[in-house]
Amino acid sequence: MGQEIERKFLVKEETWRALAKGTTYRQGYLNSVKERTVRIRTVGDKAYLTIKGPTVGATRMEYEYEIPVAECNSMLDTLAERPLIEKKRHKVQFDGLTWEIDEFFGENAGLIVAEVELKSEDQAFKKPDWVGEEVTGDPRYFNANLIKHPYSQWRSEAAPDRILSERRITMSDPYSKNVVTSAEEAAKITPRAEFRVFGPGVIDTVRQKMWDAKAVLEKARNMPLETYFLSMHTNEANAKVRDDLLDIKTKVGQTPEGYEIFQPQGKFQFPVKREELAAILSHLKVEMTLDKASYTFDEFMAMARQHPDLVPVSVEKMRYGFTVEGIICEYAQVWFNGALVESACCESENYAGMRKVIEALGIAAMPNTNYLKEAKHVVGME
Repeated sequence: MGQEIERKFLVKEETWRALAKGTTYRQGYLNSVKERTVRIRTVGDKAYLTIKGPTVGATRMEYEYEIPVAECNSMLDTLAERPLIEKKRHKVQFDGLTWEIDEFFGENAGLIVAEVELKSEDQAFKKPDWVGEEVTGDPRYFNANLIKHPYSQWRSEAAPDRILSERRITMSDPYSKNVVTSAEEAAKITPRAEFRVFGPGVIDTVRQKMWDAKAVLEKARNMPLETYFLSMHTNEANAKVRDDLLDIKTKVGQTPEGYEIFQPQGKFQFPVKREELAAILSHLKVEMTLDKASYTFDEFMAMARQHPDLVPVSVEKMRYGFTVEGIICEYAQVWFNGALVESACCESENYAGMRKVIEALGIAAMPNTNYLKEAKHVVGME
């Protein structure tokens, strides 16, 4: 028996290819539930049976035994779950540690992941230049999950449920690129309802449930820094700045289930015109003297910081998106002024479908809390 302590990263450059030759792996699972995995694989001219426990942090229990190659191939051909994992593993020495780079093929072609095994979870180590984003705790990159949700399907499986007009995607999709949109254009967009929760352990709850709910995965996104403007007088006007655009949405309704519906009211490029800023302030129920024709971001920030009824809050988000039966979902790490909280949400125009998915993800009993309310709670406004 042993312990496996690994950190896992995506690979962002090709320079590692000149450092080592790869060994071909053919790998399958006889059991792939999250509590335990039973893996068989051929590694060059050898074969192994490996049993692993659940991952806790970066650590998991591991038992491994060499087995006859012919028997391994027979089990791979007849008993292993499909699809098999096909990959080439390259071993690279760097700063006293061995990095294992897995280049996937078949249905996971295009995915390249680097792992480094450590003696303890808090062991310090240097990363090579070709190492990118860490995905140690992201279950999508577990080999046992790649057989159920191959990398090649992360986008294509979601596409039929997300065929929307270009304008609709631009304004409503949480992973879309921002563009300038007038109030008139925003009013034409059909808003979705949203159910969102915050709290410790939310991410683990969703991760444990999402596979049984048959989640279809999308790529994680580290969102650009945002600034929310919290009003002392309302929780129904969401005004924020992202990518140099001032974005305003207002609550226009609520479903019988209690899901909130926010309508986009426009996205405006800085410098923002006086009339547009006045409209945004009216939604926030805040009075402010506007004696200039337009305002830059720095000018508006300075006024907001001095205003007794407005509080600017810095917001950072690491979002992990997926869909369940066409319902858009995510779990996320969110930092309000540097304070970390966990969140999860579902959103759609299909309210009955939302209710079913919310229950399947194990978050139905938690209070529906939008970003404004949670931000106010974290920074002490409520």
